[in-house]
Amino acid sequence: MRTTVYQVGDEVVPVDLPRRLVCRVEATDEVDVGGGACGQILTLRPLDGPWEQGTTLLRLDNAVRPAGRYVCDRGPSRRPSMAAAC
Repeated sequence: MRTTVYQVGDEVVPVDLPRRLVCRVEATDEVDVGGGACGQILTLRPLDGPWEQGTTLLRLDNAVRPAGRYVCDRGPSRRPSMAAAC
């Protein structure tokens, strides 16, 4: 059973990468994962990291976690009050 539904614009961190890399959700697609359960395929845009600008990552919703309120301001959509610790 899924506990979080992500929306376009949410900031998440993929759990399978060797370091914390904040990504913005660019698109979501609902998928049936069997047994009457559903999930999401997320298209992610890294806000920094080793990739070229324009790189996208794909992850299932259970392979990310919310970035939390302590992320650095990396784009115009971030509210200043949420950029508490850089």
